[in-house]
Amino acid sequence: MTTYDLLHLNFPLERPHCGIVMGNGNFGVMVWGKERLNITVNRADFWDHRGGELIAEGTTYKKLVAAAKIQNCDNALEKAIIRNLFPDNVFKPQRLPAGRFEFSFADEIFPLRASLHYNTGTVEVEVTGGKKIFLDLDLNRALLLIRDASNIIIRADINPAWDFPQSRAWLEKYAFVPPQRFYRDASAGWIQPCPEDPSMACICRKRENRYALALETGADNNTALRQAENMLDNIDEKKLLADNYSWWKKYWKDLPMIDLPDDWYNRFYKYALYKFAAATRPDGCACGLQGPWHEEYQRAQWSGDYHFNVNVQQIYSLAFPTGKLQHLLPLFDMIESESFQKALRSNAQTLFGIDDGLWFTHAVDDRGWQCGWLSCGSILDPACGAWTALLYYQYYQYSLDIDFLIKRAMPFIKGIMRGYEAMLEEYEGRLSIPLAISAEYASSNRLSQRAGRDPSYQLAATHMLADILLKICEITGTPAKPIWMDIKKRLPPFTVINAKDSSGNDEQRIAIWEGQDLDVCHRHHSHLAGIYPFATLKLSSPRQTEIIDNSIDHWIGKGMGQWSEWCIPWAAIIYSRLGFSEAPVILLDIWKKVFINEGLATVYLPRSRGIIAHRRHDLKKPKETSEIMQLDGTMGAATALLEMLVHQRGDTVYLFQGIPEAWSNVSFANVFLPGGFTISAKRGEYVHITSSKGGILKLCINQQIEILSFSPQETKDIDI
Repeated sequence: MTTYDLLHLNFPLERPHCGIVMGNGNFGVMVWGKERLNITVNRADFWDHRGGELIAEGTTYKKLVAAAKIQNCDNALEKAIIRNLFPDNVFKPQRLPAGRFEFSFADEIFPLRASLHYNTGTVEVEVTGGKKIFLDLDLNRALLLIRDASNIIIRADINPAWDFPQSRAWLEKYAFVPPQRFYRDASAGWIQPCPEDPSMACICRKRENRYALALETGADNNTALRQAENMLDNIDEKKLLADNYSWWKKYWKDLPMIDLPDDWYNRFYKYALYKFAAATRPDGCACGLQGPWHEEYQRAQWSGDYHFNVNVQQIYSLAFPTGKLQHLLPLFDMIESESFQKALRSNAQTLFGIDDGLWFTHAVDDRGWQCGWLSCGSILDPACGAWTALLYYQYYQYSLDIDFLIKRAMPFIKGIMRGYEAMLEEYEGRLSIPLAISAEYASSNRLSQRAGRDPSYQLAATHMLADILLKICEITGTPAKPIWMDIKKRLPPFTVINAKDSSGNDEQRIAIWEGQDLDVCHRHHSHLAGIYPFATLKLSSPRQTEIIDNSIDHWIGKGMGQWSEWCIPWAAIIYSRLGFSEAPVILLDIWKKVFINEGLATVYLPRSRGIIAHRRHDLKKPKETSEIMQLDGTMGAATALLEMLVHQRGDTVYLFQGIPEAWSNVSFANVFLPGGFTISAKRGEYVHITSSKGGILKLCINQQIEILSFSPQETKDIDI
């Protein structure tokens, strides 16, 4: 197996996201530069919370359904949504840029190469002449240690976000005041006050041949500064290094490793696993679009928020095959916090008049408040909650933690399902969802309505929730609500549209919603969610198989010209689930050339014109001031690689379904499966399976199903 103990990046690293990142789940560092060494810093909990919204009183689901029946319903729908008014100097909740520290060297000395040591998390920077600097991040505090044994750093400069034109203009517009800068003794830094949120102090202190950077928040400037200085006063370097070595050793110990013929994917996958740890560490914050990282020169794109209509789920789905379930806990803790639960319950109560429901809007801050601009797209997508509920249930499936299932998963899943129950109505002799969206379809197709009856996305989500809840009742011996069984009998699995294929022949395919075909290239593959992630479609059913085949061909025909960095990994997983063995790697080959920058970061905008036309006008902007990194593409692609190698669909595990025929020399080790199983395999040679809990595993090998029975801690080896 390929291990890759080091990641090397050669200078110049011209933008923050071209460099090596470090993180502990809250504190984020980007190491980059040209002639100097730049350290861009931020914290995931540094927010301006003003301007957040919940669904406002008077915006009821019945009112929205009635508005949708009015001619020219888009305008009527938007008018039916009551919005809060905010003063001009309030925008919406947003993560804030912090700044960077710049370290300069003597003439003729400049950085040559940055190397990440995976086993310790140390970043090593080699400069001209062979001398080195070592960077180590405290895993428990917002503290970075820079060891400069050769004293090659001659100056450290501070650059708060206020020093950069885009950030300053943004901050000034929304009532921020300049940071308070200070220079004293061996320290320099700044304190950025916020209009209503805590201040943050950023300090650099030199002591002998060591620099230390600290970021700390406080109720006011003095408190933030005092707490940051206290952090710097209490550095135990020996313990910090020992703790890092111990933590990273434990993290890497049982992670799945892959060995693919294309070495780029092996290298990318290893770095993605590292980034996952740095962004989702169990003692940190929940991970949003950009994790703990945020560049200093621009405002956070999409507020750096929590997008629950695909992006958060893509990030966290990597926890399951890697066995890092504890990395989900900060997300669950945030969702179950008092403020977040209050927001979800308020939304459900306003829409439906129910007190036991949980209702997400699609893009929220760390309190569950919508980051501005309530609309049909943000209000009428209950799959945001359904896909999150799937994460809860998958945590149980992989851990078999019955206490978690009963105390945490089941209450949350029931709360999400309660919203679907409130939506359902009798319609033409069956159950129906009278009005909902298919994620972002209206923004892709401006000529369509914003919402419609029975979106296939929402039907699949409802069936998935019903399946989960019925299974939980079976596991726990609790009675099932009759409505869940009624859903399975009387709610369609998807909406069908009668259409013409590319040759003009009649066919049926999956609709976006009633009467709405997939008419344009669409970034979200929402109408195909019954394949992945919800896995509700029966791929063995002749009728469903024909409709799925028609839908896939039509989807392919609409092209990928408007897809972004997170869309392609999702599509690759769909292909793997369908057994299209050649397509996934072809897609990912395009993806790595279009959406991966020099630092192996997934960027939202295509790197050049051609192939992808998504937001082409933004491509004219210089990357130095407009590059956008998102973690969903990184973690989604790592998940897609594992799905290509092995995945479970229904109760059966499939091997190498997404691997092209030319890749004969392929292997993987220690991928986690539901039920406490781990699996390793080499194509054409062997499968090695271990069961921690015992049980039955169905395995598809060379199109044949084998049923394997395990005792606890038993291992089986199978030749293939």
